[in-house]
Amino acid sequence: MRGEVLSVGNAELDRLLEALGRLDVRAAEAVAEHIAALRLAGGEIRLTPTEGEIAALGFALSTLAAEALELGPGLARLASVCSGEVRAGEALRV
Repeated sequence: MRGEVLSVGNAELDRLLEALGRLDVRAAEAVAEHIAALRLAGGEIRLTPTEGEIAALGFALSTLAAEALELGPGLARLASVCSGEVRAGEALRV
């Protein structure tokens, strides 16, 4: 994942934050807060997720994938990254 940028649109990011908010897991709350804060600052969102945060992202994305709407290209790529291509502490740029 080093150096790769994931292009995630605002609508996709909104859906991800909503899905993370529905999880009753501290790691989901932490990564959602981090994304929301960086989003307010504007520009690129850089994450170095822990194993728990990667798992929370993956679970939120799989929950979204089970819903009627498609993930969209950005979230679909993030889902594939979370399912095995990223290690804890490795940078993700959204």
